[in-house]
Amino acid sequence: MRAYDFWTKTGTAESGPYPIASLSLRPSAAATANELQMMFPSAMPIEEQLAVADRVLAGVQRWRDGIAEAATRHRTAEDELAAAREEIARLQAERDGGDAE
Repeated sequence: MRAYDFWTKTGTAESGPYPIASLSLRPSAAATANELQMMFPSAMPIEEQLAVADRVLAGVQRWRDGIAEAATRHRTAEDELAAAREEIARLQAERDGGDAE
């Protein structure tokens, strides 16, 4: 099965405790939003469940880190653009002030 949905700021990730150890992902609080619920088979040993959870955590961490890196680059570009605009305004004011003399 392959499903696609878009995360919104109201999306949630919830988990249930062992022995059920469920993971529920709901990208939006909208009543029509899809929900993915993952659970382990009851016969799966706890160490295998832990190994799966570690792989899921690693994947989510990589996803989050990529978004954080992009956000940092975006902020840096915005900061550099604002600094350049300030410098242009300063130079224009200096030039305009120099013409008046």
